[in-house]
Amino acid sequence: MELSNIYIALLCISLIFLVAQVLVREKQTVHILFALFCGSIAIMATKKISGDTIGAYQYLIGMAACATCNGYWLLSRSLFREKQAISPPHIFMAVAIALLIMANQGYLFINSSHLITSEINSVIPHVLNELTILLSSTVIMLSFWEGCRGYKADSEKGKSQRLLFLATFGLAVSLSKLSSGLFPESPEYTEFLTILIILMVLTNTQILIMWRFNKAKSSINTHEFVVNQSSDDIKPSQTQVNDTCHIDQALADNVETLLVKQSLYLKANLKVADIARELDVPEYKVSKALRHNLSARNFNQYINELRIKHAKRLLTDPDKQKWSVLVVSLESGFASVGPFTRTFKLITGFTPNQYRQNELT
Repeated sequence: MELSNIYIALLCISLIFLVAQVLVREKQTVHILFALFCGSIAIMATKKISGDTIGAYQYLIGMAACATCNGYWLLSRSLFREKQAISPPHIFMAVAIALLIMANQGYLFINSSHLITSEINSVIPHVLNELTILLSSTVIMLSFWEGCRGYKADSEKGKSQRLLFLATFGLAVSLSKLSSGLFPESPEYTEFLTILIILMVLTNTQILIMWRFNKAKSSINTHEFVVNQSSDDIKPSQTQVNDTCHIDQALADNVETLLVKQSLYLKANLKVADIARELDVPEYKVSKALRHNLSARNFNQYINELRIKHAKRLLTDPDKQKWSVLVVSLESGFASVGPFTRTFKLITGFTPNQYRQNELT
């Protein structure tokens, strides 16, 4: 099979995945970033397909393919971080890499047009390549780290998703590094393998996004009604009421198992959406089960009480007396010491240090 046909297939698949993100109704940051990544891959494929036809102008097309490794790094952060996944420093790093890629392609266009001198010609490509390789290698390692970070605290479903990401990413990086060594005298085979790697990354990432962010559709229960023959009142079927109560209790048991027995409450920035996604039920059903079956005012109150109980055990553990309040707060599922101290005092009436001193004296 000719390389041009493989690049056409890559172009079509990347465009299909791009359109799939556009058609998502409730778009999140991860959908937008994956669309940008797919767009960059499509532009790269277009450059390869049209290279021999348009000559130096292929590099102008290549300037738009500037959201590859940097775009995938931001995508990986959005996949596995609930809050503050992307901040200005991350955007700055991604934009810097994009500008380097654009500058490199722009230089190749000028060089192919014979518009620069040989003296400059020996300096610019070296500087651009070294900077691009340095920053690109950095964000590639950071992307892999995003899959590893928080693995132990994640749910079973979350761990499976992370394993898919790590396997895909690790295999892609390994094969891309080995490809030149596997086919030293056959650059076409190396290029063919690279295309297959990109196709694997695109496909597995699309699967991962659908798996991680596909919200279960809310279903409307249609209650059976019976007519009371002695009056005009219409009442729900008693059987249906009993079934509904049974379902709510079963859901509450599943929520309690997930949060308490599997210690998911220790995961930082945990939200009711995470529980709903893990159990494949609408968010309102989880909230209802907490209120009606677990006697909780709301999700945050239930989680905070579990975390404070855990923190109290840590504060009074003789083997952990050297742990600072910050360490205890992080080990109890809080993102920082401030919210932990306020919540602890609200529930117990004491600050963490006061509670530790009172219990140990």
